[in-house]
Amino acid sequence: MLLYLSGRCEHFRVKLRKGNIMGKLTIKDIAKMAGVSHTTVSRALNGAQNIRPETYAKIMELCRTTGYTPNAAARQLKRSDSGAIGIIVPDISNAFFCELLRHLEWMIRQKGRNVFISSPFYDYEIEAKNILALMENRVSGIILSGVGDQTHLHLRDYLGKVPIVFLGDNIPEGLVSQITVNNYEGTRIATRYLISLGHRELVFLGGRDSSVTHRRRHQGFLDAAAAIRDVHYGIFTILSGSRIEDGYRTGLAYFTRCIKEKKSIATGILCISDHFALGVMQAAVETGVDIPGQISLIGLDDVSFASLPKIQLTTISQPKEEICEAAVQTLEELIAADGPAPISCKTIEPVLVRRDTCGPSGGRALW
Repeated sequence: MLLYLSGRCEHFRVKLRKGNIMGKLTIKDIAKMAGVSHTTVSRALNGAQNIRPETYAKIMELCRTTGYTPNAAARQLKRSDSGAIGIIVPDISNAFFCELLRHLEWMIRQKGRNVFISSPFYDYEIEAKNILALMENRVSGIILSGVGDQTHLHLRDYLGKVPIVFLGDNIPEGLVSQITVNNYEGTRIATRYLISLGHRELVFLGGRDSSVTHRRRHQGFLDAAAAIRDVHYGIFTILSGSRIEDGYRTGLAYFTRCIKEKKSIATGILCISDHFALGVMQAAVETGVDIPGQISLIGLDDVSFASLPKIQLTTISQPKEEICEAAVQTLEELIAADGPAPISCKTIEPVLVRRDTCGPSGGRALW
Protein backbone atom coordinates (compact mmCIF):
# COMPACT_ATOMS: atom_id res chain seq x y z
CA MET A 1 0.00 0.00 0.00
CA LEU A 2 1.35 3.45 -0.88
CA LEU A 3 0.04 6.53 0.88
CA TYR A 4 0.96 10.16 0.39
CA LEU A 5 0.84 12.14 3.60
CA SER A 6 2.01 15.70 4.19
CA GLY A 7 3.92 15.74 0.93
CA ARG A 8 5.99 12.66 1.85
CA CYS A 9 5.87 9.19 0.45
CA GLU A 10 5.44 6.60 3.18
CA HIS A 11 5.09 2.85 2.80
CA PHE A 12 2.80 0.84 5.02
CA ARG A 13 2.66 -2.93 4.91
CA VAL A 14 -0.62 -4.45 5.95
CA LYS A 15 -0.44 -8.13 6.77
CA LEU A 16 -3.85 -9.66 6.09
CA ARG A 17 -4.41 -12.75 8.15
CA LYS A 18 -6.63 -15.49 6.82
CA GLY A 19 -10.20 -14.32 7.06
CA ASN A 20 -9.19 -10.74 7.92
CA ILE A 21 -10.23 -8.58 4.99
CA MET A 22 -9.65 -4.83 4.84
CA GLY A 23 -13.06 -4.04 6.27
CA LYS A 24 -12.19 -5.94 9.45
CA LEU A 25 -9.09 -4.03 10.44
CA THR A 26 -8.82 -3.32 14.13
CA ILE A 27 -7.80 -0.15 15.91
CA LYS A 28 -4.50 -1.86 16.74
CA ASP A 29 -3.83 -2.41 13.01
CA ILE A 30 -4.35 1.30 12.35
CA ALA A 31 -2.11 2.17 15.29
CA LYS A 32 0.65 -0.11 14.01
CA MET A 33 0.48 1.40 10.52
CA ALA A 34 0.55 4.93 11.95
CA GLY A 35 3.36 4.14 14.35
CA VAL A 36 1.38 5.27 17.41
CA SER A 37 -0.44 3.63 20.31
CA HIS A 38 -4.00 2.41 19.94
CA THR A 39 -4.93 4.91 22.67
CA THR A 40 -3.77 7.75 20.41
CA VAL A 41 -5.84 6.39 17.52
CA SER A 42 -8.91 6.13 19.75
CA ARG A 43 -8.41 9.69 21.00
CA ALA A 44 -8.04 10.96 17.43
CA LEU A 45 -11.24 9.21 16.37
CA ASN A 46 -13.05 10.85 19.25
CA GLY A 47 -11.89 14.38 18.51
CA ALA A 48 -9.25 14.90 21.20
CA GLN A 49 -7.59 18.29 20.84
CA ASN A 50 -4.08 17.62 22.19
CA ILE A 51 -2.84 15.45 19.30
CA ARG A 52 -0.21 16.69 16.87
CA PRO A 53 -1.85 17.81 13.61
CA GLU A 54 0.42 15.59 11.52
CA THR A 55 -0.39 12.56 13.68
CA TYR A 56 -4.11 13.27 13.44
CA ALA A 57 -3.88 13.70 9.65
CA LYS A 58 -1.97 10.42 9.27
CA ILE A 59 -4.56 8.49 11.31
CA MET A 60 -7.50 9.99 9.46
CA GLU A 61 -5.91 9.30 6.07
CA LEU A 62 -5.22 5.69 7.03
CA CYS A 63 -8.83 5.23 8.14
CA ARG A 64 -10.10 6.75 4.88
CA THR A 65 -7.76 4.79 2.61
CA THR A 66 -8.22 1.42 4.32
CA GLY A 67 -11.94 1.85 4.80
CA TYR A 68 -11.55 1.35 8.55
CA THR A 69 -14.56 2.20 10.67
CA PRO A 70 -14.51 2.22 14.49
CA ASN A 71 -15.46 -1.08 16.05
CA ALA A 72 -18.11 -1.61 18.67
CA ALA A 73 -15.86 -0.40 21.47
CA ALA A 74 -15.28 2.89 19.72
CA ARG A 75 -18.93 3.30 18.83
CA GLN A 76 -19.73 2.79 22.50
CA LEU A 77 -17.98 6.05 23.22
CA LYS A 78 -21.26 7.63 22.17
CA ARG A 79 -23.33 8.14 25.31
CA SER A 80 -25.26 5.09 26.38
CA ASP A 81 -26.40 4.25 29.91
CA SER A 82 -25.03 0.76 30.54
CA GLY A 83 -25.90 0.74 34.22
CA ALA A 84 -22.25 0.65 35.36
CA ILE A 85 -20.25 3.39 37.09
CA GLY A 86 -16.48 3.76 36.89
CA ILE A 87 -14.48 4.94 39.89
CA ILE A 88 -10.85 6.06 39.64
CA VAL A 89 -8.73 6.92 42.68
CA PRO A 90 -4.98 7.65 42.55
CA ASP A 91 -3.88 5.00 45.07
CA ILE A 92 -6.14 2.18 46.21
CA SER A 93 -3.61 1.23 48.93
CA ASN A 94 -4.07 4.62 50.63
CA ALA A 95 -6.48 4.29 53.58
CA PHE A 96 -8.34 7.51 52.72
CA PHE A 97 -9.07 6.47 49.13
CA CYS A 98 -9.84 2.91 50.21
CA GLU A 99 -12.50 4.25 52.58
CA LEU A 100 -13.93 6.49 49.85
CA LEU A 101 -14.18 3.47 47.56
CA ARG A 102 -15.99 1.45 50.19
CA HIS A 103 -18.65 4.15 50.62
CA LEU A 104 -18.97 4.83 46.90
CA GLU A 105 -19.28 1.19 45.90
CA TRP A 106 -21.94 0.48 48.52
CA MET A 107 -24.01 3.55 47.56
CA ILE A 108 -23.78 2.82 43.83
CA ARG A 109 -24.70 -0.84 44.23
CA GLN A 110 -27.70 0.20 46.33
CA LYS A 111 -28.99 1.84 43.16
CA GLY A 112 -28.71 -1.43 41.26
CA ARG A 113 -25.60 -0.44 39.30
CA ASN A 114 -22.38 -2.33 38.73
CA VAL A 115 -19.03 -0.74 39.59
CA PHE A 116 -15.67 -0.70 37.82
CA ILE A 117 -12.72 0.39 39.99
CA SER A 118 -9.25 1.38 38.83
CA SER A 119 -6.17 2.99 40.35
CA PRO A 120 -3.34 4.56 38.31
CA PHE A 121 -1.01 4.86 41.34
CA TYR A 122 -0.22 8.52 40.62
CA ASP A 123 0.67 7.93 36.95
CA TYR A 124 -0.97 10.44 34.55
CA GLU A 125 -0.60 8.20 31.50
CA ILE A 126 -2.24 5.25 33.25
CA GLU A 127 -4.99 7.56 34.51
CA ALA A 128 -5.78 8.65 30.94
CA LYS A 129 -5.85 5.02 29.78
CA ASN A 130 -8.13 4.09 32.67
CA ILE A 131 -10.63 6.78 31.70
CA LEU A 132 -10.62 5.60 28.09
CA ALA A 133 -11.01 1.96 29.14
CA LEU A 134 -14.05 2.83 31.24
CA MET A 135 -15.62 4.68 28.32
CA GLU A 136 -14.95 1.78 25.97
CA ASN A 137 -16.79 -0.42 28.46
CA ARG A 138 -19.80 1.90 28.18
CA VAL A 139 -19.92 3.09 31.77
CA SER A 140 -22.82 5.42 32.44
CA GLY A 141 -20.63 7.83 34.39
CA ILE A 142 -17.28 8.26 36.13
CA ILE A 143 -16.34 9.42 39.62
CA LEU A 144 -12.73 10.53 39.51
CA SER A 145 -10.25 11.56 42.18
CA GLY A 146 -7.37 12.80 40.07
CA VAL A 147 -3.69 11.90 40.23
CA GLY A 148 -2.68 15.55 40.57
CA ASP A 149 -2.81 19.04 39.14
CA GLN A 150 -2.29 17.88 35.52
CA THR A 151 -5.32 15.59 35.40
CA HIS A 152 -7.41 18.30 33.75
CA LEU A 153 -5.19 18.26 30.63
CA HIS A 154 -6.44 14.85 29.47
CA LEU A 155 -9.81 15.17 31.18
CA ARG A 156 -10.72 17.82 28.60
CA ASP A 157 -10.66 15.13 25.89
CA TYR A 158 -13.73 13.44 27.33
CA LEU A 159 -15.94 16.41 28.15
CA GLY A 160 -19.50 15.86 26.95
CA LYS A 161 -18.87 12.19 26.15
CA VAL A 162 -19.61 10.74 29.57
CA PRO A 163 -20.87 12.31 32.83
CA ILE A 164 -17.93 12.93 35.17
CA VAL A 165 -17.86 14.01 38.81
CA PHE A 166 -14.47 15.04 40.16
CA LEU A 167 -13.53 14.61 43.82
CA GLY A 168 -11.06 17.26 44.96
CA ASP A 169 -9.97 20.80 44.29
CA ASN A 170 -6.99 20.28 41.97
CA ILE A 171 -8.72 20.98 38.64
CA PRO A 172 -9.94 24.33 37.26
CA GLU A 173 -13.43 25.20 38.47
CA GLY A 174 -16.15 24.90 35.85
CA LEU A 175 -14.50 22.07 33.89
CA VAL A 176 -16.69 19.27 35.30
CA SER A 177 -18.94 18.91 38.33
CA GLN A 178 -16.90 18.79 41.54
CA ILE A 179 -17.25 17.68 45.13
CA THR A 180 -14.52 19.22 47.21
CA VAL A 181 -13.57 19.73 50.84
CA ASN A 182 -12.61 23.18 52.14
CA ASN A 183 -8.92 22.40 52.71
CA TYR A 184 -8.10 26.01 53.54
CA GLU A 185 -10.69 26.12 56.32
CA GLY A 186 -9.58 22.74 57.63
CA THR A 187 -6.08 23.91 58.47
CA ARG A 188 -7.40 27.20 59.81
CA ILE A 189 -9.55 25.25 62.26
CA ALA A 190 -6.61 23.04 63.27
CA THR A 191 -4.26 25.98 63.75
CA ARG A 192 -6.75 27.96 65.80
CA TYR A 193 -7.34 24.91 67.97
CA LEU A 194 -3.61 24.61 68.71
CA ILE A 195 -3.51 28.32 69.55
CA SER A 196 -6.55 27.94 71.82
CA LEU A 197 -4.59 25.32 73.79
CA GLY A 198 -1.89 27.90 74.43
CA HIS A 199 0.60 26.87 71.75
CA ARG A 200 2.55 29.79 70.34
CA GLU A 201 5.27 27.93 68.45
CA LEU A 202 3.76 26.17 65.47
CA VAL A 203 5.14 24.26 62.52
CA PHE A 204 3.46 22.66 59.53
CA LEU A 205 5.23 19.48 58.43
CA GLY A 206 5.00 18.25 54.85
CA GLY A 207 3.30 19.29 51.62
CA ARG A 208 4.47 20.59 48.29
CA ASP A 209 3.91 23.86 46.44
CA SER A 210 3.09 22.06 43.18
CA SER A 211 -0.16 20.71 44.67
CA VAL A 212 -3.25 22.95 44.79
CA THR A 213 -4.60 20.96 47.74
CA HIS A 214 -1.34 21.26 49.67
CA ARG A 215 -1.03 24.98 48.91
CA ARG A 216 -4.51 25.60 50.29
CA ARG A 217 -3.70 23.61 53.41
CA HIS A 218 -0.50 25.58 53.87
CA GLN A 219 -2.29 28.90 53.36
CA GLY A 220 -4.98 28.14 55.91
CA PHE A 221 -2.26 27.42 58.46
CA LEU A 222 -0.27 30.54 57.59
CA ASP A 223 -3.27 32.88 57.70
CA ALA A 224 -4.56 31.52 61.02
CA ALA A 225 -1.11 31.71 62.63
CA ALA A 226 -0.42 35.21 61.29
CA ALA A 227 -3.67 36.49 62.80
CA ILE A 228 -2.27 36.13 66.35
CA ARG A 229 0.48 38.59 67.22
CA ASP A 230 2.67 36.44 69.49
CA VAL A 231 2.61 33.22 67.44
CA HIS A 232 5.83 32.00 65.83
CA TYR A 233 5.26 29.68 62.88
CA GLY A 234 6.78 28.11 59.80
CA ILE A 235 6.59 25.27 57.27
CA PHE A 236 9.16 22.48 57.28
CA THR A 237 9.25 20.03 54.38
CA ILE A 238 11.94 17.93 52.75
CA LEU A 239 9.80 15.51 50.72
CA SER A 240 6.87 15.98 48.36
CA GLY A 241 4.84 12.95 49.43
CA SER A 242 2.26 12.52 52.19
CA ARG A 243 2.79 8.83 53.00
CA ILE A 244 3.77 7.34 56.36
CA GLU A 245 7.41 7.00 55.32
CA ASP A 246 7.48 10.64 54.15
CA GLY A 247 6.21 11.73 57.55
CA TYR A 248 8.73 9.56 59.36
CA ARG A 249 11.70 10.94 57.40
CA THR A 250 10.48 14.53 57.67
CA GLY A 251 9.72 14.24 61.38
CA LEU A 252 13.07 12.59 62.04
CA ALA A 253 14.88 15.35 60.15
CA TYR A 254 12.98 18.09 61.99
CA PHE A 255 13.37 16.67 65.51
CA THR A 256 17.02 15.71 64.94
CA ARG A 257 17.88 19.16 63.61
CA CYS A 258 16.25 20.91 66.56
CA ILE A 259 17.98 18.64 69.06
CA LYS A 260 21.38 18.83 67.35
CA GLU A 261 21.27 22.61 66.97
CA LYS A 262 19.81 23.02 70.47
CA LYS A 263 16.72 24.76 69.15
CA SER A 264 13.33 24.38 70.74
CA ILE A 265 10.87 22.06 69.03
CA ALA A 266 7.56 23.69 68.13
CA THR A 267 4.93 22.68 70.66
CA GLY A 268 2.11 22.63 68.09
CA ILE A 269 2.61 20.55 64.93
CA LEU A 270 0.20 20.20 62.02
CA CYS A 271 0.79 17.51 59.38
CA ILE A 272 -0.21 17.38 55.72
CA SER A 273 -2.15 14.11 56.23
CA ASP A 274 -2.94 11.42 58.80
CA HIS A 275 -0.55 9.01 57.08
CA PHE A 276 2.18 11.62 57.35
CA ALA A 277 1.30 12.27 61.02
CA LEU A 278 1.65 8.56 61.82
CA GLY A 279 5.20 8.67 60.48
CA VAL A 280 5.93 11.78 62.56
CA MET A 281 4.65 9.96 65.66
CA GLN A 282 7.15 7.18 65.08
CA ALA A 283 9.96 9.71 64.60
CA ALA A 284 8.95 11.37 67.87
CA VAL A 285 9.21 8.04 69.70
CA GLU A 286 12.70 7.43 68.30
CA THR A 287 13.97 10.90 69.23
CA GLY A 288 12.40 10.98 72.69
CA VAL A 289 9.80 13.64 71.91
CA ASP A 290 6.68 13.11 74.01
CA ILE A 291 3.17 13.40 72.52
CA PRO A 292 1.13 15.12 73.93
CA GLY A 293 3.34 16.02 76.89
CA GLN A 294 5.95 17.94 74.89
CA ILE A 295 4.18 18.58 71.61
CA SER A 296 0.62 18.50 70.29
CA LEU A 297 0.10 16.84 66.90
CA ILE A 298 -2.78 17.16 64.41
CA GLY A 299 -3.30 15.24 61.17
CA LEU A 300 -5.63 15.79 58.24
CA ASP A 301 -8.26 13.43 56.69
CA ASP A 302 -9.44 11.28 59.65
CA VAL A 303 -8.68 7.87 58.16
CA SER A 304 -9.77 4.77 60.06
CA PHE A 305 -6.45 4.05 61.79
CA ALA A 306 -6.45 7.52 63.39
CA SER A 307 -8.95 6.29 65.97
CA LEU A 308 -7.08 3.11 66.95
CA PRO A 309 -6.48 2.86 70.72
CA LYS A 310 -2.69 3.27 70.55
CA ILE A 311 -2.85 6.13 68.03
CA GLN A 312 -5.87 8.30 68.89
CA LEU A 313 -4.77 11.06 66.51
CA THR A 314 -6.44 14.44 66.70
CA THR A 315 -7.28 15.32 63.11
CA ILE A 316 -9.38 17.29 60.67
CA SER A 317 -12.03 15.05 59.18
CA GLN A 318 -13.01 15.04 55.53
CA PRO A 319 -16.57 13.71 55.95
CA LYS A 320 -16.21 10.78 53.58
CA GLU A 321 -19.80 9.58 53.69
CA GLU A 322 -21.08 13.09 52.95
CA ILE A 323 -18.57 13.45 50.11
CA CYS A 324 -19.66 10.16 48.56
CA GLU A 325 -23.38 10.85 48.92
CA ALA A 326 -22.93 14.18 47.14
CA ALA A 327 -20.83 12.58 44.39
CA VAL A 328 -23.30 9.77 43.69
CA GLN A 329 -26.30 12.11 43.74
CA THR A 330 -24.59 14.57 41.39
CA LEU A 331 -23.58 11.81 38.98
CA GLU A 332 -27.10 10.35 38.91
CA GLU A 333 -28.49 13.80 38.08
CA LEU A 334 -25.97 14.15 35.22
CA ILE A 335 -26.86 10.71 33.86
CA ALA A 336 -30.60 11.43 34.03
CA ALA A 337 -30.30 14.86 32.38
CA ASP A 338 -31.88 15.22 28.96
CA GLY A 339 -29.08 16.97 27.11
CA PRO A 340 -26.11 18.88 28.56
CA ALA A 341 -26.43 19.25 32.33
CA PRO A 342 -25.20 22.32 34.22
CA ILE A 343 -21.84 21.98 35.95
CA SER A 344 -22.04 22.15 39.72
CA CYS A 345 -19.53 22.48 42.54
CA LYS A 346 -20.32 21.46 46.11
CA THR A 347 -17.93 22.20 48.96
CA ILE A 348 -18.00 20.03 52.08
CA GLU A 349 -16.88 21.66 55.33
CA PRO A 350 -14.24 19.82 57.40
CA VAL A 351 -14.66 18.94 61.07
CA LEU A 352 -12.17 18.93 63.95
CA VAL A 353 -11.95 15.53 65.66
CA ARG A 354 -10.39 15.83 69.13
CA ARG A 355 -8.46 12.82 70.38
CA ASP A 356 -5.35 12.20 72.52
CA THR A 357 -2.43 13.75 70.60
CA CYS A 358 -3.18 17.33 71.65
CA GLY A 359 -2.80 18.89 75.06
CA PRO A 360 -2.45 22.33 76.65
CA SER A 361 0.72 24.37 76.54
CA GLY A 362 1.98 27.10 78.83
CA GLY A 363 1.97 29.43 75.85
CA ARG A 364 5.52 30.60 76.55
CA ALA A 365 7.49 31.63 73.47
CA LEU A 366 10.53 29.39 73.16
CA TRP A 367 12.40 31.44 70.56
